[in-house]
Order: sequence, then structure tokens, then C-alpha cells
Amino acid sequence: MRYLVTMESVDTGEASSPAEQAAFLEAIVVPSLQALKDWEDSGKIRGGALSGRRGAAFVVDAASNEELGDLVQQLPVWGTAEVEITPLVSFEHVVKATGETVSMLKSM
Repeated sequence: MRYLVTMESVDTGEASSPAEQAAFLEAIVVPSLQALKDWEDSGKIRGGALSGRRGAAFVVDAASNEELGDLVQQLPVWGTAEVEITPLVSFEHVVKATGETVSMLKSM
């Protein structure tokens, strides 16, 4: 199955010092972005960072919901980001289904 995965940073509302922000970026954000880059380089995903926002979006093919969940949970940012997963239907399937709908409507 193909999925669209969107991850955005959760704003906790807590003020943090520049040193704390740097430590968070170094320990959580940079390794997560590197993992996404590595996955893209290997052909596992296709995506990018959200322009002007703290997040990323990518499309991934996974054999199951469990496989996708395991993959996404490997990212260090997993516990600090809001993750939205949307299953995708192939354009081929939608073209066929829409054509069948058109034929049915014309026959009415």
C-alpha cells in the first residue's frame, strides 16, 4: 500500500533556552532528517521538509499498516511530532472506478 505521511513539530508552549533548543535539534531533529534523507536516497520514500514550517511529508510504499508504523516509529522525532498517515489509492484504480461510474450514470 502507498501512504502519505505528514509529520509536524508539536509546540508545547514551554520556553526553552538557546542551549536546550540546540540540544533538541542535535539529538532529535537532525538525526530524524538524516534518516529521512537516507530513506529517500535508498528509494524507500519520496518527500521533503514542509516549507516555512517545522515538519516533513513523504510518500512511502509499505506492505502493511504495521510495517509503516514500525518505520515511522524509528525516527527520533516520533514522540515529539504530530503524525498524520493517509492511505493512498493508485491513480490507475481511480481512473477505472471513475470510468465505471460514468458508464453507470450514462445508462440511467
